[in-house]
Amino acid sequence: MKQKVFYIILLLFFSRLVKAQELFPMAEPASNIPKGTLGVRFFSETYNEVDRLRNMFALKLMYGLTPRLTIEATPNVSNHHNQQLPPEFPTHNTPQIGVDHPYLFNGVDFYAKYRFLSLDGQNSHFRAAIYGEYSVLDVAHDEAEPTLLDDNSGWGAGLIATYLKNHFAASFTGGFIKPDIYTGNVPDPLPGLPGVPATVTYGNGYNYSLSFGYLLSPDSYTSYKQTNWNIYMEFIGKDYDPVTMTVGNVSYKLPQYSINTSGNKALQGHYYLELYPGVQCILLSDLRIDFSLGFPVVNRSYVHFYPVYNFGIQRYFDFHKKKR
Repeated sequence: MKQKVFYIILLLFFSRLVKAQELFPMAEPASNIPKGTLGVRFFSETYNEVDRLRNMFALKLMYGLTPRLTIEATPNVSNHHNQQLPPEFPTHNTPQIGVDHPYLFNGVDFYAKYRFLSLDGQNSHFRAAIYGEYSVLDVAHDEAEPTLLDDNSGWGAGLIATYLKNHFAASFTGGFIKPDIYTGNVPDPLPGLPGVPATVTYGNGYNYSLSFGYLLSPDSYTSYKQTNWNIYMEFIGKDYDPVTMTVGNVSYKLPQYSINTSGNKALQGHYYLELYPGVQCILLSDLRIDFSLGFPVVNRSYVHFYPVYNFGIQRYFDFHKKKR
């Protein structure tokens, strides 16, 4: 069934590669928000983990600081973690599958994108941009895969290149993630007993994506009130190094020693590639609603189950618009 859906969507994309949009549901394009414009985007990620529904809700605030520079801040909430590592981490119940986690405010992800290249042609353009990202979170991540939005504090950077021709758009992103070291306690499974101080060093990550978009309707514009319908195909992948961990601390009069994490796949280095087909509706030129589904293509991510349901709604506010 999944293969049939995959081939049907491929046919829809590549049968008429002549016109498209670059407002990708999952990936950032190299284009910027106009100067003085505020974008507000609510988005969510949902998947079923055994008998638990895992959710992440985020509010992204985007602002065009200059014609070439866009800045963003994304606070988010999820039921993916606790504020401490699991009891007896990492030797037992790691990762914690089907465990009841509370909804926690994870923290804020900060992002900046600078467009350094613009090549414009007739009904086409090419954009290239660099981006930087910094995340401040207060949760205990118990897998090796680093994600700055809602799993790890840290920083990252990369390059985005986007091409648009009529109704067709394609975009590539490549970057790296440098997660911060986590320090905290591994709780004792018996209530009331003190935990053991621990230091978790997450491996570096490398993220990449290739996104395609196609504007289905309208074929030509006669009014800004026309509704846009777009379809998307996005390939998103990651490659990352394993976790290393020490427990104990001489200041607590405990010997410090390394923990062998090689027996747990979720704590080892890994790579994977996912597919996200999606559909999008744009109303009155500035209200955007999109939905996409995520499936594994090569290997799989250990931080979520499949399919992954993504929903987003976004609106732009132009503060420099002249009053009529």
